[in-house]
Amino acid sequence: MVETVDSVKLADRLNSSWQNLRANAQRLKIMVQINTSGEDSKHGLPPGDTVAAVQHIVSRCTALEFVGLMTIGRYGYDLSEGPNPDFQMLLSRRKEVCETLKMPYEQVELSMGMSTDFEHAIEVGSTNVRVGSTIFGERFYPNTPSPEKRSKVVAEEAAQKLDGLTVKEQ
Repeated sequence: MVETVDSVKLADRLNSSWQNLRANAQRLKIMVQINTSGEDSKHGLPPGDTVAAVQHIVSRCTALEFVGLMTIGRYGYDLSEGPNPDFQMLLSRRKEVCETLKMPYEQVELSMGMSTDFEHAIEVGSTNVRVGSTIFGERFYPNTPSPEKRSKVVAEEAAQKLDGLTVKEQ
C-alpha cells in the first residue's frame, strides 16, 4: 500500500507504472495524503481538493484501488485544547468523499496518528497508525522545529563525536 499519494499527477504515474510492471496483478492499494495542518513542511493535497482527487483515482486509475485518506498532523498538538483539528479535518474529508461519491464510510480507511498521538487518533476513528519512533526510536529532522531540549542533546552528541576525531597529515 502507498499512503502518500499527494497529487493527481502522482496517482497517474503510479497507475501507469503499476500497469506496466504488474500487468495482471491485483490493483495497488493507495491512500490520498491530505495536508490538514496547512504547514509548508508537510506534503499532501489541500483539503478542498480531496473529492476531486479521489474521483479522478476511482474513475481513471484502473490499476489503483483507493482505500482511504492519510494525514500527518501538526507535531505536539496539546489535547487539553480539545480534539486534534487535523484529525477532525480528515474525518470531515472522509465524510465529504463518502457522501459525494456514494462510498460506504467503512470502506474509506483513515491513516492518522503517530507515536506521540496514536491513542487519540484511534479514539477519533483512525484505522491505521504509524508508530515507528516507538519501535525504532526517535528520528531527528533537521528542517523541523523541535523542542529546545532536543537541540541541546543533539549539540552535545555532536560535540562528543567531534572530540574523538583527529586529523592526520599524510
